[in-house]
Amino acid sequence: MAVKNADVVARNIKSFGGGFTKHVNKTMDQVLRLIDGEVVRNISSTDYSLEDLAAMGHPYAKRHGPQGIQIHDPYWQVHTQSGTLLNSKYKNTKKASITAGQLSAGAYVGVDEQTAPHVNAVIYGTSRMIPRNFLSGSLERVKVPAYKHLKENLRDMVMHFKPKDIR
Repeated sequence: MAVKNADVVARNIKSFGGGFTKHVNKTMDQVLRLIDGEVVRNISSTDYSLEDLAAMGHPYAKRHGPQGIQIHDPYWQVHTQSGTLLNSKYKNTKKASITAGQLSAGAYVGVDEQTAPHVNAVIYGTSRMIPRNFLSGSLERVKVPAYKHLKENLRDMVMHFKPKDIR
């Protein structure tokens, strides 16, 4: 949606003393906690050991179909064996900035394939194992609550902002 006099709005937000961008940053930190919590839940399941999975007939084998044998919901959960995958997880936020009237901010969670070389095989699958994209799956599960949190926390700030024309 185009904003009439976007340059004036941007100058007003900047002259607000950084309070608006500080609030956006605080809200993005909260959203990051939502996303990170879901990713951690999906890569640290301890339901089954390697021996248990072998005894079940390797439920993540492609021979069982695109989602393997449903031993848990969501199917993309990963069982902690060594903890390397969980230890490879990183997270951060992109601090709020305003350029040409456009607000930019972000939050992300990822995994370092240098620390956990097997992560690509888990996410994308192999010739024998189904893919279990726990990053996209986690994001999909928290998309609605994250959007709702952003909307609720930023709406009042925007709706009650009293800009002044500072030409």
